[in-house]
Amino acid sequence: MKNDAIAYYSRGVALSILDRYEEALEHYDKAIQIQPDFADAWSMRATILLLLGRYENALEAYANLLNVYPDNPSLWRDYGGVLDALGRHEKAIEAYDKALEIEPENAKVWRDKGSALIILENYEGAIECLGKAIEFNPSYEKAWRDRGWAYDMLGMYDKALQDYDKAIELNPNYGRAWRDRGCSLDMIGKYEDAIKSFDRAAQLLPDDADVWHSRGLVLITLGKHKEALESFDKAVKLKPNYKTI
Repeated sequence: MKNDAIAYYSRGVALSILDRYEEALEHYDKAIQIQPDFADAWSMRATILLLLGRYENALEAYANLLNVYPDNPSLWRDYGGVLDALGRHEKAIEAYDKALEIEPENAKVWRDKGSALIILENYEGAIECLGKAIEFNPSYEKAWRDRGWAYDMLGMYDKALQDYDKAIELNPNYGRAWRDRGCSLDMIGKYEDAIKSFDRAAQLLPDDADVWHSRGLVLITLGKHKEALESFDKAVKLKPNYKTI
């Protein structure tokens, strides 16, 4: 019977590689029916369900995996990620806390927890968590950018700019950091510098409507109405329901 489960699992893997996800799921399900504690089959099943956007089903798969491997921090992190995707941020934080109990120096989990706290508008808590992520991985540009965003939300623009600059120092092609840096510069009245940041962000994220919209607002402030209109037009083309003002 175990060999049959392995055969179904192996065929599921082959089908996954060929992007035949529905067929792959059928084979993982058969493998699990034969061997309910087949962790690799549950794991691949969860991965495919995430690719298909079936988060509730993926959540079930991760719950089954955690029954088998309750001390695996990566599984708790993945479980939290699915909960975040479903908008269940408080539950996601509980999962991240489980992961951190097992692996307290995991920078990625600290960053995930910080990001969830930002969504919940707990910016002070987010700053603390993201500081932990940076402590354990000083080269983690996403944590620097996220902490900058949390500082932004508290109106602490100088600190935000320091974090965005560090993120950009670590990764000069980090488009989101350039975009958010532009927003902070706008808030403190450094409009020309803001435009330079938005221009760089637009090069890196040409399909990001928020970049073009934010750039347009600053151009309006500078009295450059023709250029502003061009930016707004690009934002609307990318996101037809965008309200430019």
